Amino acid sequence: MTDSIVNERTAVVTGGAQGLGAAIASHLARDRFAVALLDMQEDALQRAKKSIESRFRDARVFAAAADLSRPEDVERVFQEIDSEFGRIDVLVNTAGGSGTVAVREIEDLPPDVWNTVIGNNLTSAFLCAKYAVPIMRRKGFGRVVNFSSAVANGLAGPSGTVGALLPYAASKAAVNGFTKQLAKDLGGSGITVNAISPGLILPAQGRVRATFDALPAEARAATEAAIPVGRTGTTDEIAAAVGYLVSEDAGFTSGAVLSVDGAAS
Repeated sequence: MTDSIVNERTAVVTGGAQGLGAAIASHLARDRFAVALLDMQEDALQRAKKSIESRFRDARVFAAAADLSRPEDVERVFQEIDSEFGRIDVLVNTAGGSGTVAVREIEDLPPDVWNTVIGNNLTSAFLCAKYAVPIMRRKGFGRVVNFSSAVANGLAGPSGTVGALLPYAASKAAVNGFTKQLAKDLGGSGITVNAISPGLILPAQGRVRATFDALPAEARAATEAAIPVGRTGTTDEIAAAVGYLVSEDAGFTSGAVLSVDGAAS
């Protein structure tokens, strides 16, 4: 690696194949970060990689398919990132979701759905931080941004775009606790840990967008009316919030859960 590559800021974005993760990765590439995209979807990963490279001529983009709830997969990809870039400055744990199985009643919730949703949201954040933090320690600088949700406080009424509601709420509440404790554990290390708690964000494509668009018109209108600012959020608004939390200006912000939800929480 050349000196210029070694000194280049590097951001790892999980769930980077599409939707919110891809938008965040693009925002960071625009800000001249080298980006490493992690996701389970190999074809979508390669499309996201090519899209960023086509938009930003000098962008350096690494993409690797992995199941981020599996320790062996996470250890492997972080070794590959370290070999490729020689550093990690930022970790954005966007990967997760509520799954595609709509379940509202606890007696109807299969244990495998519970385990999958917990693994995708909470275990993945833990494992990625476990392997990223030691690399950050080498430079004495790092920014970890986890993703919570307004649903961490519970959700009454129609679930809208949320699939398995109970494990999703449980996992996102746990992400908040994980964020606050890790921030305290890393105090004084130069590494900050924060979370973003989005409301309903509609990317241009992806499962959430498709689920929202499939709702009856009255259900879509009711969902938007329940948001105090009167609309859903955009991926650009979330990416901008990430941009602040990963900046050097945010060095005194750690252990925070930033709500970006149109005053819904």
